[in-house]
This record gives sequence, C-alpha cells and structure tokens, in this order.
Amino acid sequence: MKSYRKKVLALALVGAVTFAFAGCNKSGGKTESLTESELSAILQPGLQITLIDDSQGSSTGTTAAPSGNTDTTVTTVTDANGNVFAVTTDANGNVATVPYVPPATTAAQTNPGNPAQSDPNPAATTTQSGSSTNTPKLETRQALWMDLTKQGDFTFNGQFLTFRFKIKEGAQAGNYPISITHTDFCTYDAVTIKDIKTAKGYVGVNAGAQKDQAPDTSSFLITCNSVEGKPGDTVDVTFSISNNSGFAAFDFQFQYDASVLEYVDGGAAKEFATSANIGMYP
Repeated sequence: MKSYRKKVLALALVGAVTFAFAGCNKSGGKTESLTESELSAILQPGLQITLIDDSQGSSTGTTAAPSGNTDTTVTTVTDANGNVFAVTTDANGNVATVPYVPPATTAAQTNPGNPAQSDPNPAATTTQSGSSTNTPKLETRQALWMDLTKQGDFTFNGQFLTFRFKIKEGAQAGNYPISITHTDFCTYDAVTIKDIKTAKGYVGVNAGAQKDQAPDTSSFLITCNSVEGKPGDTVDVTFSISNNSGFAAFDFQFQYDASVLEYVDGGAAKEFATSANIGMYP
C-alpha cells in the first residue's frame, strides 16, 4: 500500500500532471500551483472532463527558469492557508517541501506546459467569403485521467477522446477550429512525454470542413478530425493518437468557439476506452 501511495504522490506532485507545476503566464508572471480540488480530480477514478473558466486555457506547466537556465523546473503545491511550497526530492527519492521563493522574471516568457504547436490565433474563424469577421468566445475543456492499477503504461493507437457539440442557431457559415492547446502525458514511472505533435480539426458550418495536414513525424501525435453541419445539428469531434509509446496519466486541453459551438458531452473514444477498460462515448 505504501508503494502504491508513493507512486500516486510522485505522479501528482512531482511532475506527472501539468497543473502541479509552477509557471508564469503571459500577462504578468502569476504563479499557478496544484490546488486541493485539482489534486482530488486527478485522484478520482475514471476520466474527468471540466470547463476551464479562463477563456485562454490553463497557463500552468513546466516553465524554464529565467536567464537561459532552460533545464530547471519548479514544482509547487498550495496548502489550505494559501502558502506556496516548492516540491523537491532527496537523493533517496523522498518527497519534501520547502517555502517557495519565485525567481525574478524576464520580459520574454514562453507559454508554459506542452502547448503542442504554437498558434498565434487558435480560434480564428474563416467565413465563406474568406474573411475573419466572427468574434470568437473561446472556451477551453480539460480532460484529466490517471490509472495506476495496471502498474504499467497504456500503449493503444487510434481514437482517443470524442466530444459532442451542437451548432448554434444563427451561426455564420464558415470553418471553426478545434485547437489542441495543452498536452501533458506521463508514464507510469512519472516520466513526462516530450515533443508531442498535434494537428487541429474544424467544424464546417454550411461549408466544407477545412482539413489541416497532420505533421509527418515519428513523435507522439494527437490529431483532431474535421466535421460538417448546419445550425441546429449536433456533431462529434474526435481526437486520435498515433505513435503512442505509452502513458498512465494525462492533462489534455482543447479550445473552441463557444459563440458557435455549444458543448454537449464527451468521453473516451473507442481505442482508449477499450485499452483503459472504461465506458466508451458516445
């Protein structure tokens, strides 16, 4: 039992799950850390899907230290009184905490986490006329999952997660992107998977859905399909995985235009559901 609990703590507190990391956001260097509710969510059985209030998505993740010291990362936790502590490990692998002192920040900060491919305008909409006249209302969904019961990694390839949307009445014709904004996957041994590649999908409203070319890569790859519909229709958007080397936990986030797409529901798609032995959606 002790070894199992230690593995859970290692995964949740020492870098396996993105929101446990301290980071600086683009707007002012605010430190984010693991909250009690987030820790509770990742330790719950099954797949947890939530709406992130921040319309720009989570800004937490692995952050390079300033002054070019790019291989240094900091992990923090916050107690019930709001005190922030840095999580460290000693030579024997024991977890310890010390008061966290944030480093001086520099003007140039990268978006923390593993934000797949940088997209300067991830929810830009292309109308039938080719213009970007729609003002998007961006929403970010977060999917959290961890399973240590296998005592190993899940190595499926194929359909990963499916989400259902209703196209709102009055939606302007055009293509509306489904953008992957954050990917943090880790192995059973608490090793973060690096260099994850992604490709966005689109919902075409009264228009042929745009399709982006997936990168030609041998790296871990997550792609999103493209679908078509008209106002009032429901459409299913599915993310798929290729070149999966195996993982036991993830924090996955994607963004969409909520002024056009109303989120209905979502869950594990075929291959992920089968591999993890959880219910398949839809």
